[in-house]
Amino acid sequence: MAVVLIAGFVVIGAVLHVVPVYAGFLLLWYWTSVTHSDLRALAPAVVGGLTGAALSYLLQTGAAMASVPLILAALGLMIVALFLVIAGRLPLFCNASTMLYVTVFNAPALQKAEDFRQVIVATVLGLIWFGLTIGLLGRLAPQAAAESAPAQA
Repeated sequence: MAVVLIAGFVVIGAVLHVVPVYAGFLLLWYWTSVTHSDLRALAPAVVGGLTGAALSYLLQTGAAMASVPLILAALGLMIVALFLVIAGRLPLFCNASTMLYVTVFNAPALQKAEDFRQVIVATVLGLIWFGLTIGLLGRLAPQAAAESAPAQA
């Protein structure tokens, strides 16, 4: 089933010309590994990831424009976000998913050439595909297990 889930996302990304599908897989990894596919944790995972991508985009833009104030603003916001994560404040926006996206998207190779608009599209696409697929499977699995269980006397 995992192969179908992953292959389906790659196909959808290819059809829609979304290049950085790894951003959707980053969401999948975080949501399934850290929150164990808890549907209640999906929104904070996505919003946190998008926040991290936005912070990284701000840094990339500042560097591309050689704007020291913008670079300092981006770094300052990243530090504030880290403190908010540690303090447990604004958990919808600043959480472990935020820090994961900030860490990955500030790698020099990605920071130089990544199109963060596509990263956001891939993350939202991951939300839709993985959220719906895993959510539906989670609802169908208990029904299938109940139907195949032997009747109790």
